[in-house]
Amino acid sequence: MTERRTKRRYAHELYPHAAEGDIRPLDVEVPYRIARAVGFDVQGTGWLKDDVDPKLSADRTMHMINESKLALLAIALHKGMTGDAAWGWVESGMGDGEFWRLHEEAAKYGVDTYAIKPYPCGPERDQHDHLSEPHFRYGMESRTVTRVQGKESECEECTEAVETG
Repeated sequence: MTERRTKRRYAHELYPHAAEGDIRPLDVEVPYRIARAVGFDVQGTGWLKDDVDPKLSADRTMHMINESKLALLAIALHKGMTGDAAWGWVESGMGDGEFWRLHEEAAKYGVDTYAIKPYPCGPERDQHDHLSEPHFRYGMESRTVTRVQGKESECEECTEAVETG
């Protein structure tokens, strides 16, 4: 049997971590930070399943918030903001349902958020989403979402053969 893996990759596979002690320019660090924040999003994980330790869910929520704030702060700095202006811009994008701002900025920095697989949190879900190719509606990119039964890691359409040897 051929080994398979999901086509989506973890953030660090697409945007590698800096080497220890390296300070990278914001042109490199911003896409990395955005990818990490998207990777720590809880959507698409088993984050709130009954059999997941509540501490694990709470820790994951804090990772998602902190990584998002760090990404937005890196973006603010890259845009030339400083001090209270930068911090105000970050905090104004952290309300309920404001994760869209990070995705909007991701598009500006060339980060394909659809290619990023969320870091695991709890068991893999027994259903996952298939997304259509992008289409533009009312001047915005849009995709149709189809919910599919079965794990992403076991889906023929969502996985690819792993080359060995």
